Amino acid sequence: MGSSKKGLQPLYDILENSDVPIGKLLPTHVNRSESLFEQALAFALKGGVIDITTSIPDPVAPAEGIARAVKAGVPLSRVTLSSDGNGSQPLFDAAGNLTGIGVAGFESLLETLQTLVNHYGFSLTDALRPLTTSVAAFLSLDGKGEIRPGNDADLLVFSADLRIEQVYARGKRMVNEGKACVKGTFEPA
Repeated sequence: MGSSKKGLQPLYDILENSDVPIGKLLPTHVNRSESLFEQALAFALKGGVIDITTSIPDPVAPAEGIARAVKAGVPLSRVTLSSDGNGSQPLFDAAGNLTGIGVAGFESLLETLQTLVNHYGFSLTDALRPLTTSVAAFLSLDGKGEIRPGNDADLLVFSADLRIEQVYARGKRMVNEGKACVKGTFEPA
């Protein structure tokens, strides 16, 4: 969602004037303002799913947003976390002038997970839900989001301090001891 004063009203207009169910809409970037975040909590409590963008550190920090959502009664199944990773990221100078375009990273996803566990006291299982099961369920990604027989075996192995040690994609090791072992698109794992 953008910075419009209308907030989530355009989504409510869609719901009121069409047959689109609330579960098919996913407002993103809902932590970009306090008023938008409050509207997003109400949206989730009505059955919608909301996405908190981890690359937006304020006014509502991502981990704080998850904690507030849970406290408000929003199930973790109705909250997703995403970054703008690999997306275009405008760069501004101190006066707010556009100075260039960069590429957004993914680090904020891991940082948010670590903050949920280490600062807010979430279990690792619950802290992972908005990054895994919630996303897979909303996007109808069969075989993704949880560990169970028949799924794709996309796995992360963490160190005790929640650093990524190993990454498996479809059962093939892609990262070992924090270093990429597969770098090319067509390189065998």
